[in-house]
Amino acid sequence: MKEQLISKEDIKKLHPIFQRSYGDTLADLMIRLFGLYKANAAYNSSKYMVGADVENRMIDFLGITRKVHNLEVIRPMAGKPFITVSNHPYGHIDGIMLIGALIEERPDFKVMVNWILGQIDTMADHFVGVNPYQAGTVDRSSMSGVKACIQHLKDGHALGFFPAGAISKNKITKIEDRDWQPSVLKLIQKAQVPIIPVYVSGHNSWIFNLLDLIDWRLRMVRLCHELTNKRGKTIHLFFGQAITPDEQALYKDTVTFGNFLKRKTYDLAILHTA
Repeated sequence: MKEQLISKEDIKKLHPIFQRSYGDTLADLMIRLFGLYKANAAYNSSKYMVGADVENRMIDFLGITRKVHNLEVIRPMAGKPFITVSNHPYGHIDGIMLIGALIEERPDFKVMVNWILGQIDTMADHFVGVNPYQAGTVDRSSMSGVKACIQHLKDGHALGFFPAGAISKNKITKIEDRDWQPSVLKLIQKAQVPIIPVYVSGHNSWIFNLLDLIDWRLRMVRLCHELTNKRGKTIHLFFGQAITPDEQALYKDTVTFGNFLKRKTYDLAILHTA
């Protein structure tokens, strides 16, 4: 395991400017500005643990209560492959919570994660660490990630996706995922296994979402700070009924298929407000 999740030495490798005389000071500034020290603290809280204790300890350290609803829907698929699709309201703790909720029932569960979560080496057994969500281009690493996902399912395992490939954002009167991405939807269609929608309640702070209205890069500066402002809050994970391959086959193109899956996921929000 690493001494820190993101160290000063990691920052200094990013650009030659950090090799100058003021490089250490600049790296320290970036760690403070981006809130990386908060991510390091969460990592340190659980780095000597194993299994589900890693994820659960992180959530406890952050002062969040996780409530999981209807998890029993996965039990008929014991030993069989399935896919989960989820909204992506937080960009970090939603992935940690999803893994923590599932791996006690399915230790083989993995999630396609973003770069930030991919740095948590203590959770690496539950990651497919190559991100295939970039629209318009398919590079060698993306193809490798797709192949790893397909093989994982062929081997009878469970796999999770956040098909938006980005954190939920302001949409006039609500905060919601952008359109779910064609690249991952095609992968899901190809798999032809049951799909379980999972709705994650809540969203990041108003400051985070306000910054997105200015520039998405400003929002990313804020992301690690969003780890520690959920203390005292309860986040719900609602698992929906499995969508069979026969039902999926009614939606031929990725647009209607993506809209269908996204609607099935967000319909679970009604349970949160009931």
